[in-house]
Amino acid sequence: MMTERLERCFLPLDRRNPPESYFFRVIGRDRAGKAAALLDRYAALAQERGACFREGIPNPGERETARFFEVTGPQFTITQPLVERHMTIWLGQLRPAQRKTLSGVMLESLDLLRSQGSNESIVRNTYIKFMCWLRAPLGRVLSGLGRPEPPKLLLEGGISRYEALMLRLLHRSGCDVWYVHPSSEEAYQKADPGGRYSQLVQGEVLGPAPEPDRGTKGNSSSAPAPPPAWAGMEGEVVLNGWAGDRPVWEAVLLPAAQRGSQAVPKLRVLLAACFGAEERSDYRNRLFHLERGLEGSGRTWILLDQKLAAPTAAETAPFLQIDRKVSRTILVRALAERLNPACGRVRRLLAQRAFTQVMDQHPVRDLGRTFNHGVRLACWLARYGEKLFASPGGEQPPALIYYGSATEAEISLLWALAQMGADVLYICPVLEARTEFSRHFLAQDWAETVLEGSLPLEPFPQREERVRTGTTAYNASKDLDKLLYSDTGMFRDRQFARSQPVTLRTTYDEVGQLWPEEAQYRPSFQTRDGVVYVPNLFTKISGVDKGDLNLYWDNIRSMITGDTWLITEVPFLKAGGPSMSMAQANAYLHDGRLDPKALKASRFYRYDYLPDDTQDYILEKIQALIDYDLIINGGPDLPAAMLPVLMNLDKELLRLLQRFDFTRSIPKLLIVDVTERLFSLEECILLAFLNLTGFDIAVFTPTGYRNLEKHIRPDSFDALVAGEFRFDLTVPDLRRPGKSGWLDRLFGGA
Repeated sequence: MMTERLERCFLPLDRRNPPESYFFRVIGRDRAGKAAALLDRYAALAQERGACFREGIPNPGERETARFFEVTGPQFTITQPLVERHMTIWLGQLRPAQRKTLSGVMLESLDLLRSQGSNESIVRNTYIKFMCWLRAPLGRVLSGLGRPEPPKLLLEGGISRYEALMLRLLHRSGCDVWYVHPSSEEAYQKADPGGRYSQLVQGEVLGPAPEPDRGTKGNSSSAPAPPPAWAGMEGEVVLNGWAGDRPVWEAVLLPAAQRGSQAVPKLRVLLAACFGAEERSDYRNRLFHLERGLEGSGRTWILLDQKLAAPTAAETAPFLQIDRKVSRTILVRALAERLNPACGRVRRLLAQRAFTQVMDQHPVRDLGRTFNHGVRLACWLARYGEKLFASPGGEQPPALIYYGSATEAEISLLWALAQMGADVLYICPVLEARTEFSRHFLAQDWAETVLEGSLPLEPFPQREERVRTGTTAYNASKDLDKLLYSDTGMFRDRQFARSQPVTLRTTYDEVGQLWPEEAQYRPSFQTRDGVVYVPNLFTKISGVDKGDLNLYWDNIRSMITGDTWLITEVPFLKAGGPSMSMAQANAYLHDGRLDPKALKASRFYRYDYLPDDTQDYILEKIQALIDYDLIINGGPDLPAAMLPVLMNLDKELLRLLQRFDFTRSIPKLLIVDVTERLFSLEECILLAFLNLTGFDIAVFTPTGYRNLEKHIRPDSFDALVAGEFRFDLTVPDLRRPGKSGWLDRLFGGA
């Protein structure tokens, strides 16, 4: 039965019933060995026209993610059009049908991740990882999607939550997928609780196939090996429990005599991680005083604030003669036995025990990579173990402070040093580093501190920073701020510096209802991760309601507020042309990316008198307009056409942008067009830019003629017909108060 189900994967789609791809999780094996033969056959197909992973899908490197951002841009919100665009420019080998299928399943997978409780930061990071996986290790799989014989993917051994989701994504896109584990589906159930993504194919026998006897020559004894020397060292080290509620900054300085009862001799140490930062000077002074406290304690301690140097030839020499043609268990034990730091018997046994704990949990099962990982960890443990434990430091345990970003290998070392009996404090002011840290394969024994803010990584402080301190009233106001404006639905003035538009689809009547509403009272308003999602309007209203011109002009008058830029003459960008040519604009654009630093330093930049956050907002939205597909029929050099327009914004517009408080009143652009002219490309660029900044835009066109349609994508705005078309009109003075308009009637005015 086991092999019958697996054999289906070797049939073309037209011979399957139903004609669909399969996702099997194959646990164990059959007694006859047929499943093993099928696995070998499937693996050969996967290597030929798909992908085969014996030790997990390798994480994208920094170079690959940097390249992704270079191609797509760093600022984006995940939507269907954006995913399709990214797949076009990032995964260029896809055919249109493949791209449509894959983008739909990608969005479905990310929604599934959200439903499991992941925040948008995790969803975004997962999307980037998936896109990098699809381009590099999975590129050959993509090329086979949609063919009569589906491409094959094989993953063996351990599996992460994200790998399971990627396998599901590929399966739903048309790829055959096998996940194989010889003895247990425990790892898979952690990644996919309930096994919802795949079908279980259970073997009769659990456990790896018997390995050939590779004992020493002339000795075929099968007697079990004696227990290792470090057996029985459990419980020698006590992590964190003794610290209680003390902040890690205080706990790490606490003498051994104050770390709990001394009746039972134990090594009581701290294993802690701190992510994020407070106000910069306060945070850096905290680090500086931590260093001073350790210096004055008389204990041995180390600060690591650079990437760890790779093991030297002398460090690796003791391990190179180990036989690698053995089982993984024997290999790990042999490496541990060669680990011999010069720090006393107890610490050496603790180091060996910690080493085996790390290696036993490491997801890589390939012997060659296991050996390489093991040698590096063993060399580092010997190097830093000797530095920490070689010289006596009184009763106080030694301490290691690791400052900055850390790789998986470095985090493994820190964890192992704590198991040897050292205080270990990992500090990173970049709050996002916590996401990657939380994915580490080792048990989460860390006492974790998360501070609210985030700072870029700077060198560890060598002196005390200049400090500003708040008065009692100032501190009380800050406390009140937190009480009133943290997850309460109340917002202080200019609380947020970033926004993302959510352009609403509306009816004609809803335009009048929503137009005066503040952002926070509109549907789809939300704040998340420091960003305000501003529900705005972008609508073209054709025709005159009931043909009543007096009512028509009064309706428009009622929509004019103090935050409205009113245009009644077309064309509305004045003659004379921009001060920057397209050729000059290209000097500040590189592969579709704006160079803000160079632009700000140029003679064309006229916004340096504005507050920094307003300048940054304008430049961010210029980049968003370049990235998004809002403008059509713009020619081959569209970004260069955008920049001259957006570097010459009207002063009234700039003031509206500066005053824009994203949670409150929304600035307006109101255009009345009674002409037969089409809006120019430059005018449409301005409209699209203002839409992305959050403006409400209404274009009244009593004639029903085309105007913005030539250059703005039709699905970007609502095209509403209010009544009969009227021609040869003259626009009256709309700033002059008139009779009651639709807003007054809607809200009970006279």
